[in-house]
Amino acid sequence: MKRSKNNHMDESEVFKRKTLNAAKRRKKMAKYTYVFLCIFALLVVAFVIWSYMP
Repeated sequence: MKRSKNNHMDESEVFKRKTLNAAKRRKKMAKYTYVFLCIFALLVVAFVIWSYMP
């Protein structure tokens, strides 16, 4: 089915779309932050191990 040219979204649809997009953005940022912090923690542990080597 094709949408008609008059596919204006009312305010409730706009609000719902913005809310869903914000939730998706938040999930994506949480994932990136988690990966960054895991890599950073591994680097810190590697540095500590390296610094205590004789």
